[in-house]
Amino acid sequence: MNAHKPYFVQLSDTHLFADATQTLWGVSPDRELDRVVAALLAMETPPAFALVTGDCSGDGSETSYRRLAEKLRPLNAPVYYAPGNHDDPSLMAKLFSRRTLGAGEKLTQVMQSGGWRFVLLDSSVAGKDQGTLGDDQLAWLRDTLAREPKAATMVVVHHNPLPIGSQWLDTMTISDARELLEILDAAPQVHAVLYGHVHQECATKRGPTAYMSAPSTFFQFKPGAASFCSDGLPPGARLVNLNGASFSTSILRVS
Repeated sequence: MNAHKPYFVQLSDTHLFADATQTLWGVSPDRELDRVVAALLAMETPPAFALVTGDCSGDGSETSYRRLAEKLRPLNAPVYYAPGNHDDPSLMAKLFSRRTLGAGEKLTQVMQSGGWRFVLLDSSVAGKDQGTLGDDQLAWLRDTLAREPKAATMVVVHHNPLPIGSQWLDTMTISDARELLEILDAAPQVHAVLYGHVHQECATKRGPTAYMSAPSTFFQFKPGAASFCSDGLPPGARLVNLNGASFSTSILRVS
């Protein structure tokens, strides 16, 4: 894909720690993210914006979030963050959106770019690997989509709403995915759902809606594996070109 504006980049599962030298599974999240950012900066045109689809931090620390924002600053583009199971949504809201979440409040966001509407959800549950949206957020999503039924829309969430055929990862999907899918199935303006969590490239369709993940910026899980297993592929990101009410997409891998 020739990435020309308007296009954006989906980054996922950056897993930065308070200690920039810390490794996970023998890999440095900081070093690998730097490689992905360098590859983006080497492209002919920069992204219009970036979406970071969860597990932005590996330890939920303020230091890790601040360093992540600093690492993405050279893109010279707005960055939007959705929380994952390793994140602290309240801290993310404070640092990235200057918001204070109420007790039990989820970090939901809506933004627009390139004639498209982006609805960011919060599937994180403190202390759990599995995701949950909850009745209040599902009602908010239903109302948010109903307010602009003709606006081309992408929904963004950390956990995968659909199984990906990996036995161990498919135990950690969205617990109320059935209710989520009912809402999305009834919203034809939702052309795509972007998610992270699975540390691999996935793309499938449910009706006319595309469901797509991005590679992790630091460590890849082997597709179809019954238990935790490294794929060995390099880090990457998903590039998405917007063209009117249609889109095209490709995967960027660092060499």
